[in-house]
Amino acid sequence: MPGDRNWHWNWNWNWHWHWDMAGSFAAYAIPAVLMAVAFVIKLPLLRRAWQDPILRATALLLGIGAIVFASLPPGNLHRINVLTGVPNFAGVWVYSLLTAYCGACLWLIITWREPPSTARRRRTRLVWTAYAVIIIGLWVTFALGDHHVERLRDLDTYYANTPWMREHTMLYLLAHMVSAVVAAGILWAWFQEIADRWLRRAVVCLQVAYALGFVFDVAKVAAVAARWAGHDWDYLSTYVAPPFAIAEAFLVAVGFIAGQAGPYCDERRRLRRTHRRLEPLWRAMLTVGAAPAPATGRVSGAELRLELRRAAINDGLLKLAPYLSGERRERVRREAAAEGHTGSAARGIAGAVDILVAADALRAADEGTTAAHTPHTPRTPHHHAPTDVPDSDLESVAYALRVHSPVIATFRRQAAATEGSSTHV
Repeated sequence: MPGDRNWHWNWNWNWHWHWDMAGSFAAYAIPAVLMAVAFVIKLPLLRRAWQDPILRATALLLGIGAIVFASLPPGNLHRINVLTGVPNFAGVWVYSLLTAYCGACLWLIITWREPPSTARRRRTRLVWTAYAVIIIGLWVTFALGDHHVERLRDLDTYYANTPWMREHTMLYLLAHMVSAVVAAGILWAWFQEIADRWLRRAVVCLQVAYALGFVFDVAKVAAVAARWAGHDWDYLSTYVAPPFAIAEAFLVAVGFIAGQAGPYCDERRRLRRTHRRLEPLWRAMLTVGAAPAPATGRVSGAELRLELRRAAINDGLLKLAPYLSGERRERVRREAAAEGHTGSAARGIAGAVDILVAADALRAADEGTTAAHTPHTPRTPHHHAPTDVPDSDLESVAYALRVHSPVIATFRRQAAATEGSSTHV
């Protein structure tokens, strides 16, 4: 596609057409949007828990990253220069933000890994002091350097031999390189101690990200050093290095988001799964007159919906408590196990049979049929726990109601016949 401005014939790089990622708006827009969305998602939590240092560090990292990558497309760099009226002002703006971004990365990693302590506060203060000094150095060298020719794509190499601008470039590159090496070292030591799968994934993402960032630095430094030696390796800085920086930013965002959002999503899935699994038992409780959990809608959250469902189940079991029988459950459990059902399945079947027979007895008592035919003498509910069926067995009971209904019906009839109770099977 020769007419496309994002495609270039590069005599120094493999003699072929290649996509110029550094000149593509989309290449920068993707990490910018990703970080901006993640930052916006964090805002409500940040307002509620501003004192949480991990949350503050994450928000700062995402916010700075979004601004950096929104600024990097060449068209936006030119707009910044025009807006300020200073040639190449966008360079010192972006380099300063990148340096602050590096500091935020180290701050977050240290805060994430170490418990609150005097040593942790000392390390974070050291990080911010060092990077604040570097940012001041960037502005001083920029002010002292001659940069009157606007360069949107090759600022580093174009001014590689210019006094003060040379130091300006090397200052931010060395700061970025040091942060990548230090962060990778901390993460490698931390990885050996991590058991949580989401945290391990996050650390792997970050390790790969900082490795890519180091490659970016090496390519940039090589191109600048080549200029010092009188060679032209500018393509390393202009074309080779930027994709590594973009990939680094993407993986950093994914790593930090996954490390914190992953466990949260797992917990939400667990709550929704438990809520769904308890539905058969919850519906069974409705037949004994237990009030259904109110419709709360999605805004109430998975945890609240599960608590409401558990409350409805326990209310029903409390009403059935005088008619539940541990002896009945044990007898049915043994019979179910003898028929080849696993331990968990046998307990679930026994619990389901016990609950359904108790529900039949309760309905018979409510209808005033024959109180003498109840399975055993009713007990006073408030002298006992809300349910004789262990909480740990409730999911097994619900599963049995969904999967083993024919088996449960058979044992239910047998229990009714054995105990001489009237039943509505």
